[in-house]
Amino acid sequence: MNVPTPKLTDINFFVSSTYVDMKEYRDAVIKGLQSKAGVINAQEFFGSRDKKPLETCLEELERSQVFVMFLGPRYGSVDSGTGKSFVEREYERAGELKLPRFAYIIDEDQPFPVKFVSVGEDASKLQAFMRRVRSELTVSPFTSPEDLAQKVYVDLRRELPKHGFVLGDKVESGSEVSSLQLVQEFQLLPKLFHGRKATFEVTLGSSERASHQECDAFSYDYGAAISRSIELTDSDLRHQLINGGPRAVFAHGELAAQLMNLPKEAPVTVTVKFVQGTYRTSTPIYDLQYEHDAFHTFAAQLAAKNRVIVDYRDSWHLITGFELIEVAASAS
Repeated sequence: MNVPTPKLTDINFFVSSTYVDMKEYRDAVIKGLQSKAGVINAQEFFGSRDKKPLETCLEELERSQVFVMFLGPRYGSVDSGTGKSFVEREYERAGELKLPRFAYIIDEDQPFPVKFVSVGEDASKLQAFMRRVRSELTVSPFTSPEDLAQKVYVDLRRELPKHGFVLGDKVESGSEVSSLQLVQEFQLLPKLFHGRKATFEVTLGSSERASHQECDAFSYDYGAAISRSIELTDSDLRHQLINGGPRAVFAHGELAAQLMNLPKEAPVTVTVKFVQGTYRTSTPIYDLQYEHDAFHTFAAQLAAKNRVIVDYRDSWHLITGFELIEVAASAS
């Protein structure tokens, strides 16, 4: 049995590169993907946010399904905490998220304006990063922006089906996917089915402020988003949600105010987008230092121990949900 998988319109591509030296190359790749109906997560579309640039990049990366990176002659902006470039941090995070990664490195004979070429320590870091990428992935060289855009598209067409994606601009006749199947697929593979849309008949329950973790995962402003419980009219869908699916709809900004003000148990029709995201928690790792008095019992040593934090262990947690796009009174 063939299991339906996302069409190209449902695939979120993260485009990673330095900016000032690669602008023409980025434009060519982004336009090539957009022309095939792909969703692009790239800094050109991030807008203004009250967050550090690297935080925004990593946040958008976690919303993505495919990672496309191309390296030119410039190492780029460096994260002061790790000493690594933003692009290298993005590459590492994409690996942690186990996203399909596609990497391209500029041909060494390709001429480039000297003002964009890294020198000194940055040049050494760039060469080390390129060696690392070549050791971890099969890498293609590129020359012109057109050459890069063509290679990216050809590679994606060839490789993405191996990762469970079906490429195509339209849903074939007779292959309409039911809301129940959409929910089932999203619960099992939220990163693949992120961004899909559906319309449900529901009654509304209570509202709560969206938590810090939910806001982090979905890039909401804390205090400007709500979560409202829902009861679906369709019994099969309702049973599916009871068994582990999202049982609330999220809204942010003006839509949050609109959703919050609707009466409880009001029958409404909601159009939602399936969303997923992650948030991070850090657990301290302690070095246990005991007193070594030979007359102390083991129990006394435990009671007298000093706990010194030596490091932190980061854990990433996945949250899934329905994000409100539109709400209207039910026809009934």
